[in-house]
Amino acid sequence: MRAGECAKDKNIKPSDDKEKGVRIVVRLEGHSSYYQISDVLRLFTGEIPKEEDGRVVCDATSIFPGREELFSEEGVLTILSRVSEEWVETVVEKEDDGGHANSEGESPAVISIQSAPQIFIDRKDLALPVSREIKIQLYFLLSRLLKMDFPWGSLTGIRPTQVARELGSEEEMQEIYGVRSDKAHLAFLTKDREDAVLSGSSEDALHVYIGIPFCPSRCSYCSFIAQEAPRKTEILPAYVDAVLTEMDLVLPKITSRIETLYVGGGTPTVLPEVLFEKFMRGVLSHPEFKDVKEICVEAGRPDTITERKLAVLSELGVKRICINPQTLCDATLERVGRKHSAKDFTDAFELARKMGFSVINTDLIAGLPGESTEEFCESLMRIIALHPENVTVHALSKKRRSSLRREEVVRSEEDGTKRIEDMLSFSSQKLMEAGYYPYYMYKQKDTAGGHENIGYCLDGSECIYNVAMMSDQRSVLSFGAGGMSKRVFLNSSEENTTKGTPSANVRIERCPCIKEPTQYISEVSLMAERKIRFFEGDVHL
Repeated sequence: MRAGECAKDKNIKPSDDKEKGVRIVVRLEGHSSYYQISDVLRLFTGEIPKEEDGRVVCDATSIFPGREELFSEEGVLTILSRVSEEWVETVVEKEDDGGHANSEGESPAVISIQSAPQIFIDRKDLALPVSREIKIQLYFLLSRLLKMDFPWGSLTGIRPTQVARELGSEEEMQEIYGVRSDKAHLAFLTKDREDAVLSGSSEDALHVYIGIPFCPSRCSYCSFIAQEAPRKTEILPAYVDAVLTEMDLVLPKITSRIETLYVGGGTPTVLPEVLFEKFMRGVLSHPEFKDVKEICVEAGRPDTITERKLAVLSELGVKRICINPQTLCDATLERVGRKHSAKDFTDAFELARKMGFSVINTDLIAGLPGESTEEFCESLMRIIALHPENVTVHALSKKRRSSLRREEVVRSEEDGTKRIEDMLSFSSQKLMEAGYYPYYMYKQKDTAGGHENIGYCLDGSECIYNVAMMSDQRSVLSFGAGGMSKRVFLNSSEENTTKGTPSANVRIERCPCIKEPTQYISEVSLMAERKIRFFEGDVHL
């Protein structure tokens, strides 16, 4: 097939009105890396691409300023991503033979520019897996064409520190993946801290997560399966019983030592006091948790915290909790649908501290709708003044199932991107000045500005579970609706790891659980049996 022939396909219809946006089409030849291509396109456009018969098609809602000449009159930019026995290449497709009509008398709707950019590499010189090379080439091509770049370059995956482990230096991360120097430094710094935590964690130990997918209200930016508890109060007791039943069935079959326990959500403390006490006592009655290194319970919403709930946790030996305001600006809290004030947060924090909780985590989100850089920075400084042991800073991410409109999440707009950048830079600087350091990191798709989420901590207060789970270096057993259990198989042979390529010494298998709470309740025995078979009664890896 000659370059340009894909445009005669009737399924690709350019926008009728150029002001409504443009279309980028990537034609795949010799490979089927739809996922990698889609990830790069949504990074540049903020839209979710479609797969269409050997092509990935992405409709952008706005024209890229000053780059209109790249697109055909119909508003289409067509790129060929080809893998052959000799090379991997990515090239802008030009009109063939000066734009002559094809056999059906139609003019191909593809770009016609001088010296169309082309990126290729000889297969014999290929140091990376083909799928990564495809992704990297498309990123650099679009970056050159659209005059846009992103702080993490072509790294759209959720774990940048994994890539840092594969490389020898920050400079390699910059050169190979197009990562900005400050982000490469952050990745290596965080990787070292993650590795320090992992060095004190047994490779064959198990980490347990219990999910309570209920909240007092749903935040506008949230896409988790969290149900609003006020509307679901009738199933809360049945859900608690189901989780405890699942644990009763599964835990006796697990022979490996459990190292950490994390109770998350949603908001576990949304449970009424009596039910919360029943749940926590039921969980910690299991002998498998007797000698765990760490127990963490999310009490994320200050409006769900009571003195009695904290007393129950304290009596059971829980020392680590999360109280997460997301912002200390009351106007923003109201705007995003959180039913508490900044004072509610500080009151809850001070109560928890008074009751002896030695490790408290707080979350902030950079880029919440309508929040200024000054308001975010003020929230951060107020958090630092409280001296929590852990602070997690998230960059706002647009989730498909959230109520937050896509246009409310800043993307490539110059002022919005700078705002997120300033917030994250300020938080990193001030937290490190205050004695915190980054110890785990992850990214999410559709994050404003392509940025990251980072957990900071004071020395010695790292959350082992967070590192174990986010690093993909330890196995996780998950209970509750929507949980994801995983087994990590480690091979310590150094010769199985090639610099710059995915670590061949790690293999991961996953076992999902039913997401909908009511269905989970009715099928909890089936879920338990699935996990027993998945772990085969033994998680020594």
